[in-house]
Amino acid sequence: MNNRIPKVAVVLGGGGIKPYSAIPLISFLESQNIPVELLVGCSGGSIMVSLWASGYTPEKMLYEVAPKLKKSTFKANWRAFLAVGNLPFGRMDKTSALVHAGPIQKFMKELWGDTRLEDLKTKTILQVTDFQTGEGIGLESGVLADCVYASSAIYPLLPPIKIGERWLFDGAYTAPVPIMQAIKHDIDIIIVVDFLEKVQQDPQGIFENLMHTGKLNAKTITANQMALSIDLHHSEIIYMKVEFERFISFWEIEKFPEILAAGEKALDKIKDELLCIYKAIYETNDAGNCRTEETD
Repeated sequence: MNNRIPKVAVVLGGGGIKPYSAIPLISFLESQNIPVELLVGCSGGSIMVSLWASGYTPEKMLYEVAPKLKKSTFKANWRAFLAVGNLPFGRMDKTSALVHAGPIQKFMKELWGDTRLEDLKTKTILQVTDFQTGEGIGLESGVLADCVYASSAIYPLLPPIKIGERWLFDGAYTAPVPIMQAIKHDIDIIIVVDFLEKVQQDPQGIFENLMHTGKLNAKTITANQMALSIDLHHSEIIYMKVEFERFISFWEIEKFPEILAAGEKALDKIKDELLCIYKAIYETNDAGNCRTEETD
């Protein structure tokens, strides 16, 4: 028997701090000694894959990184709010948004320093969007803290960042769950993690309405790209859907037990299939008997 270690990719979509619910999946893969060949992230998912690829353990992610997320990190930029009302001294453009970028960029710099994306121990791709052209881009090199910020900068809450000659912002505008970045590589198993919450039927205020319309747009894009990926792929795609009953703000770290519980629940639904497919490819290169009615 010529055993072959399957090539595995993990794709984490966006969702604020909800991608922390991928921690149970990370722990599971490590406990099963399943190596990961490629990591792909978007927005909040880009933070998680970058932590993982740069050597942060699940414990450190939870007990050292998460507590640093505070509401004070998200400081309102009142000049931008003045601009919304077309009032004097207001300013809002590609360099200025409703929340100041400085404290968030400082937080990311504290996590990664001058580490570069291309130097991570696992190949990592971060989905971003070109602010001026709308082009979706998979970043594979650059200062990691800047690349993660770009992938997470959801405008008009956070401003884009200039990297090279491009102004880049949240990848969710072009690929909320960037599975196509993994499809481009020679991967046997792609684990796609989507973080979903119930859509508010009657959002109130500027923030709720921005999030509401963004979620509707992301839902449509993800559905279309997932269908295209299934049509094009030669890999086994395992879709892990992490569901939440309500919106969770970026700074609600007290909700981490709820976030982790959602991740555990989603993992329970796919882990047997994942192990079956991995073993089948390892032994025979045929995973045809692993699919269940629920996951098809």
